[in-house]
Amino acid sequence: MRNLFRFIKKYHFILLFILIESFALFLFFSNHKFQKSRLLSFTQEYTGAMYSYYSNFNKYLYLNEENKYLKRENAKLYSILSKSEKNSNPQLFEFTNARIVNNSIFKKDNYLTLDKGELDGVKIGMGIMAENGVIGIVNSTSLNYSKAISILNSKSSISVMHLKSNQNGSLKWTSNNYMTAEISDIPNHVIINIGDTIQTNGYSSIFPSGINIGTITSYKKGSENGLYKIKIRFINDMNKIKNVYIINSLDKLEKENL
Repeated sequence: MRNLFRFIKKYHFILLFILIESFALFLFFSNHKFQKSRLLSFTQEYTGAMYSYYSNFNKYLYLNEENKYLKRENAKLYSILSKSEKNSNPQLFEFTNARIVNNSIFKKDNYLTLDKGELDGVKIGMGIMAENGVIGIVNSTSLNYSKAISILNSKSSISVMHLKSNQNGSLKWTSNNYMTAEISDIPNHVIINIGDTIQTNGYSSIFPSGINIGTITSYKKGSENGLYKIKIRFINDMNKIKNVYIINSLDKLEKENL
């Protein structure tokens, strides 16, 4: 402790200068949106690179699991290609494979970082999905990386559908459990059961319809608003997901213009 006080006394002018300079830079970037966005892009590029190096080290520990996953995905892609050759309808979505290099699941507002950015065609507002379920939505990009709002985020709201009844609702993450979420806006008269599937309804221009998200674990009728309060369990384990797809909606601008 004595050495600490001696150090502060000796270098107090330098420490005071660093403190004031840091505060001035904070005020500058907080009040100038352009400089703030450039700073975020700059820091995201380098933090993304560090996360990528760390992720590359970890992935060697799970090579067997990764190989099995890639084989399943390749089989699915070959099936999609064979079907598309017979189908004359244009595809409305394009998919870019990516890898999660950083992911949080225990905060109130969780985010994730992907190893694809502007050079790969990634833009703000693109959806992210995995083998079974929705992962999040891109909210910022740098040249080689992108950051996304996780589905485990209080600001996230996904348009969904109860598969058996085709009734639409809204999915929100309202708990501290990264495996569960809540569905609202489905009326009480709809017949639902535990184990029923919840999937995307395709109403937004972010996600295609038919992506399975989770299954119902409990439900309760609302006496005041006439709407169910439904709890679901995600099919995906957000703590294990590494490989994802970034979704580009080809008719997004046309829908938004309408």
